[in-house]
Amino acid sequence: MGFEALSDVQRAALDRGRFFKLADILLTSSDIVARRCRISPLEARNIIEIAAYDELDDIKSLDAFMDEPDTCTTGDEQVDHALGGGIRTGMVWEVFGESGAGKTQLALHLSLMIQLPERLGGLSGSTCYLSTSSSLPTERLIELINSHPRLSSALCGLEAIHTMPCPTIPLLLHILSETLPPFIEQQSHSEPVRLLVIDALGELFHTTDKTTKSTLVERSVDIAQISGLLHSIASTHNIAVLVLNEVVDTFDRGFIESDEDHLSYSDQARWFSRASTIAGEDKKEACLGLVWANQVNVRIQMSRTGRRRYLNDFESTKRQKHQQNTAKFSRDTDDQTTLIRRLSVIFSSVAPSASIDYIVTTSGLFGIPEEGAPKPPSKPLNPVATAATACPLSTQVPPLDRGFDDDDLEPSNDSWDLDDLLDLEGPADIS
Repeated sequence: MGFEALSDVQRAALDRGRFFKLADILLTSSDIVARRCRISPLEARNIIEIAAYDELDDIKSLDAFMDEPDTCTTGDEQVDHALGGGIRTGMVWEVFGESGAGKTQLALHLSLMIQLPERLGGLSGSTCYLSTSSSLPTERLIELINSHPRLSSALCGLEAIHTMPCPTIPLLLHILSETLPPFIEQQSHSEPVRLLVIDALGELFHTTDKTTKSTLVERSVDIAQISGLLHSIASTHNIAVLVLNEVVDTFDRGFIESDEDHLSYSDQARWFSRASTIAGEDKKEACLGLVWANQVNVRIQMSRTGRRRYLNDFESTKRQKHQQNTAKFSRDTDDQTTLIRRLSVIFSSVAPSASIDYIVTTSGLFGIPEEGAPKPPSKPLNPVATAATACPLSTQVPPLDRGFDDDDLEPSNDSWDLDDLLDLEGPADIS
C-alpha cells in the first residue's frame, strides 16, 4: 500500500477519495487529492509528502540495475582509438561494407580478443556467433591464434566460440527470444557470454518478391523485432552485440532541395548511411534503410580503397613468428605494396566520428597511423609465453568474407613495420 506512515484519519481520508496505491496520489495534484478526499490542500500536501518519503528507502537508482559497460580491445590500438577505446558492452554495433572489406575479419578478431584476461584488454568471456549463410571459419580462427601478436593457444581457443546457423528471419527471432537468453544465463557460471555476432543480417532480407508497401511494412516490423531483442540481450546481460551488414550502391540523382515541411531522404542519408572521407567511399551505403539505422548505437563502414602503399620492413621477434606461420607465402617483397582499406565511424554514442586506414594480413587486421598524427595512448601488454600449438595452420584457406581473394590477403612478411603498427613495448617471447 505505501501508507504505513500515515495516521488512521489520513488513511481513512484516502479511502474516501478512492486512493488505494502510492502511485495514485503521487501522480495526482494536491488540489485534486484535497477535493476528492474532502480535506484541505495543506493536509493533502502533507499526506503526499509523508507517503512519498516513507517509500524513499525502497527506491533504487537506475545505476543499481545497470552494470558498468566493459570494453574489449580489437587487437589494434589504432582501431581501438577510432572506436573510442574498443568495443563496449551493452550496445549494438553495426559494421557494414562491401565483400572483402574485412567485416568478418574484425568479427573473428573480437571473438578471440573477448577471451583474453582483462589485463590484456579482453573480458575473459565467450562468444555466440550466429551465421546466416556460411559456417564459422575455424581454420582462419586457428591461423589468427597462431600468428596474431596478442593471441596464443593458452589464452584463447575455439571452445569459447559457440556458433549456430540462422538462415531465416523466423529462426533468428526464435534464437534471440527463446534459445539465447537461457544459454547466456547458463554460461554465466563458467565462461560468461560477452559478445554476440550476427554475420550478416542483410542476407536474411534478400528476396525476389516485388517490393510493395506491404513488403516494406513487413520488413520494418521484422527489423524492429530483431532490434528490440538485440537491445534487450545487450542491456540485460551486459554483452556487446556486433551486427555485420551489407551495402547497396548509391546513385547520384542530383540535389533535391528540402522544403520547410519535408526533408529529402537522399539529402539527409549522407549523414548516417555512408562515409565520405575519401574519394569513392560514398558510392556504397548500408542496406536495410532508415528503420535499421535508427536501431544501432554505432555505425561503422569498412571499405576497399583500391590504394596501395609501401610500408617499411622491420625485423623483430614478432615478425619471425609471422614468417614461420606464413612460410607458404614467402616471396621477394622488394617491390611489393600493401592493399589499403578504410574504416570510418559514421556515428557513435560513445565516440566522435573518425576514419583510419588499415591492412588485413594473415596475422590479422592492423590500423595504419597517419603521418604526423599522434599515436593513441598505449596500454602495456604482458603476453604469456606458450609452447607452439599442435593445431594445423590454414594458410591455404582465405578468410570468410565473401569475395575475399587470395591476392587481397597480404602475407605477414610483406614490407610493413608491424612493430610500429602495434606499438609494442618490446618483443614478446611467444614461440
